[in-house]
Amino acid sequence: MIIPNLSHEVVVAKVDKLVSDILNPKNRISIQQISYRLNLYYQPMTLLYNNELKYTNSIEWFIGSCYLVCGNCYPHEIFWDEAMAESFLNALNFYQYEYATDKADFAFQEQRNSQSLMEYMSYYLEKYARVLIVRVDLKLKVEFAHLVDAEIFQGFMNQLMVKIQRDREKEKKRKNGKLANASKGCFEDLRGYAWAIEQGIETGGLHCHLVLIYNGDKRQKDWFLGDTVGKRWVEITEGLGWYYNGNTPKRKASYRRRGKLGIGMIDRDKPLEVNNAINAALYLARPNKYEQRLKSWPLKMRSFGRGALPNS
Repeated sequence: MIIPNLSHEVVVAKVDKLVSDILNPKNRISIQQISYRLNLYYQPMTLLYNNELKYTNSIEWFIGSCYLVCGNCYPHEIFWDEAMAESFLNALNFYQYEYATDKADFAFQEQRNSQSLMEYMSYYLEKYARVLIVRVDLKLKVEFAHLVDAEIFQGFMNQLMVKIQRDREKEKKRKNGKLANASKGCFEDLRGYAWAIEQGIETGGLHCHLVLIYNGDKRQKDWFLGDTVGKRWVEITEGLGWYYNGNTPKRKASYRRRGKLGIGMIDRDKPLEVNNAINAALYLARPNKYEQRLKSWPLKMRSFGRGALPNS
């Protein structure tokens, strides 16, 4: 059995979910469910597997376990009855320890990213009397997500970084009096930024969480900036993308009521605001988001990054 039009990103997400459902001791999955899902995703996974990509361990465990059961048979010749599914289950269960280790390794890396991000945020929150924090989630429209793999998404992110650099160059020219009458770009007066790319658990859709740190004496109107940055993303993706602006008045009011507002204008002399701003940024590197990690990626692609600190 094969479902037509399954994209690579959808398949790797489904396979990762199957492996997790089996190896996670908190989950319960029947042999009938395993058989059903193997018949859905085994053939497309073997056909779409790309040797030029790096895969998360769960995908390699899946491929290896299937090979132990199926040998050199052609994928289209395989029907996963319950007996074969049982053999697959027995093979995959050998990776129980590796699964636990893989989750621990991910959590450790995210803790390192969190520490790096905390130091980065603290630098700007201490350096400037006021900073303007903008949070935007850069997404793909559901109907187009299957068209965008990790390599294409990386290309979109590269274009975004180019726009940031161009606006910084505009800012320098403006300071030198060469752009006195030109309108400001949405990344001018930007002092720092951080991003994290994740992948949906069910759909495999890629998305990016973006934090932007502006000089609060130079920029206000955080909702407007978030909206403008989001529109730049839609332009970059040629209409395939959409965005979530975290800085709308309604969303900020919700955070404020709960005492957790850490976006918008942040005053250095208000410890609660500073602490909330750091916590808001740390959402990018939460150790409990194992299921949302990338399942496949080009060899040089990173899933987390931040700007460089001055003189670092």
